[in-house]
Amino acid sequence: VVQLSIQKILGLTESGYFRQLRELSFRRKLRRMNNHVILCGYGRIGREIAEQLLLETVPVLVVEMDSARRQAAEERGLPVLQADATLDETLLEAGLHRCRSLVAALPSDAANLYVTLSARGLEPGCRLIARADSEEAAAKLELAGATVVVSPYVAGGRVMAATALRPLAVDFMDLLSGSEFEIEEFRLSRDPLLVGHLASKSLSELQLGRRSGAMVLAIRDGSALKGNPSGEERLGPGQLLVVMGSQKQLELFRNLLGDAIDTIETMRGV
Repeated sequence: VVQLSIQKILGLTESGYFRQLRELSFRRKLRRMNNHVILCGYGRIGREIAEQLLLETVPVLVVEMDSARRQAAEERGLPVLQADATLDETLLEAGLHRCRSLVAALPSDAANLYVTLSARGLEPGCRLIARADSEEAAAKLELAGATVVVSPYVAGGRVMAATALRPLAVDFMDLLSGSEFEIEEFRLSRDPLLVGHLASKSLSELQLGRRSGAMVLAIRDGSALKGNPSGEERLGPGQLLVVMGSQKQLELFRNLLGDAIDTIETMRGV
């Protein structure tokens, strides 16, 4: 009986039965993923992106074709879908309709362009961040529908220049990334009815900071940005509020704004 059992198990192993079970379990896990980040590409840039997301405890799904990079991602504890990210069926399987954002960090500008075109066509409201190695590629990615286009060389150069000119500002962002504090952008609705309880009232009258503990860093009204606004600054439809605080403080701030909020963007350091 023992010998026959061992032979049966070996036969199942050789036929790929256990591998199929693992794949089925992984597919079920994919279908349950929600509000995650789809990271296309696990090269040098992709690895750094994944590390930053892991620090923030954000669920990440890596889409990678290369077997060596897939193994490296799995050793880091990341779920990996080994498939071509430029294909529509791959993005759908990765949960494009349920993700919070998609990052195209493939080594080829053409591949990132294909991913952006596919993702924008499948999910018009998805936030897409794409990597570009040249200005021409960046322009094409923006035309393809990328929400944000990042060039590693340009971004690196700006950080180095900022470190040389404004080291305190860069140190502050580094300090912010390692703390519980976040910066959120609150876009107020353009509907006067929704902003009725805020419109024409000053920050002092609303007492948003005192009631929530969060700090209003800046207010953008159209193209004008007012940093460190005074208590006399008045709110109105369509304005963008840049607010810093802990997650609890920002949650209280969101509750105070209520239905007046149109969109929210979160930045957890750099």
